[in-house]
Amino acid sequence: MQTHGIIKKSIFWVLFCEAVGGLASFLTRSGLRNFDALPKPALTPPRIVFPIAWTILLALMGIGFALIRNTFAEPQDRDRAVLAFSVQLTFFFCWMIWFFGLGWFGFAAIWLCGMLAAIVFMILAYRRISKTAAWMQVPYLVWSCFALYLNIGVWLLNR
Repeated sequence: MQTHGIIKKSIFWVLFCEAVGGLASFLTRSGLRNFDALPKPALTPPRIVFPIAWTILLALMGIGFALIRNTFAEPQDRDRAVLAFSVQLTFFFCWMIWFFGLGWFGFAAIWLCGMLAAIVFMILAYRRISKTAAWMQVPYLVWSCFALYLNIGVWLLNR
C-alpha cells in the first residue's frame, strides 16, 4: 500500500513539474517561433531535442521531489529541500519567460547562473534526505549548464 501512495504522489509531482514547463512554453510560444530564425552557437541541437530533454528532466524533478516528500527526514532538512525545489522551479519558469518570451538574452544568462546555483542548492538539500533524489537532479544541472552555453551564445550572436 505504501508503494501505491508513493507512485500516486510521484505522478502528481511529475504532472505538476510538467505543467509548469508546459505553461512556460505556452506563454512563450511566439518567442519560441522567433527563436528559430535567430543565429545560434555551434553545438545547438535540433529543436526537437529541447522538448524531449525538458520533459525527461521535469519528470526526474517531479520524481525526485516525491521521494523527498515521502522519505522520513528532519523537519529542517525537509523544509530546506522544499524551499530549494520551489526556488529552482521558479528560476526555471522565469528563465523561460526572460529568454524566449521577452528575448532578454543577457539578463536571461545572468538569471540562469542563479538557476544553476539554485539547482546545486537543491541537490545538496536533497542529498541530506535521499541520495537517489539528489542524483536524479544531476542531469538537470548538466543540461542547464549546456543551456547557459547556448544562452550566452545566442546573446553574443544577436546583440
